Amino acid sequence: MYVNKEKAPEEKENHYYKTVVFKDSDNELIPISMDLHNQMELEQEVMNCIDIMKSTEFQEYGLYPVLSSELEVLSVELKNHVLTLNTNDEIVANSDALNILEALTFTCTDYDDVSRLQLQINGQNISNLPNSFIPVSSLTKDLGLNNFIETSTYLHETVPVMVYKQKNIMNYSYYIPTTLRIEENDSIDKQVKTILSHIQSRIQLIDASLEDGTLHVQLGSNILLDNEKIDQALEDLIVLSLSTLKGVDNVDITINKESVRTKESSIIEYNRLKI
Repeated sequence: MYVNKEKAPEEKENHYYKTVVFKDSDNELIPISMDLHNQMELEQEVMNCIDIMKSTEFQEYGLYPVLSSELEVLSVELKNHVLTLNTNDEIVANSDALNILEALTFTCTDYDDVSRLQLQINGQNISNLPNSFIPVSSLTKDLGLNNFIETSTYLHETVPVMVYKQKNIMNYSYYIPTTLRIEENDSIDKQVKTILSHIQSRIQLIDASLEDGTLHVQLGSNILLDNEKIDQALEDLIVLSLSTLKGVDNVDITINKESVRTKESSIIEYNRLKI
């Protein structure tokens, strides 16, 4: 290993990260940023991501496959912002239907051109998977991860937010989201307070306002460390979670009228693995 050694231009590595989903031993879904090194055609990229999600090679990191090794992708097609994923019938061979739907939807809709996922088995459209009441028509980004909601009615009455928590698994630290459903008509103050209470109960919200895509949040000083700084992991969890609110592009956190953000951007890189 060479520390602080600059690479020559021809030695520089290419990095291209895409999100795939694994699960831990508690059956919680974990989004993982995998370095695919180079971008490729969307259809091929989706097939590669699904192959990764079938792999057992990451168990040393506490990551287990959501998809069966026997699952075969027969074709992938994008048309009118709908990505059609055609597989063999192995997709209905186990009882983890909600996990499978969430993992596939989260991965396959992680593109600006894709608004919905359509599933087929051996070329035939399906309306739902056994052991799940989530209809195929609901396979959008709004489904989220670790939703724990088995009916589609509530999905259409609320908006989703993903609240992140930190979890240590086999000496590795991961940020893991849980999808909450909140009332869209709730005030921004109430929405923020709901999210913060799920991150850490001792976080005190003083005020919240949304202006031109920036969410301004004033918090109580009880979460500051001895050096008057906010814990980096806690900052990440707050920003990641609040960034899932509708209309939020950036998050500004102030305590005692001073900004405590240590990063300029609300885009936080987390759960990264290189293959």
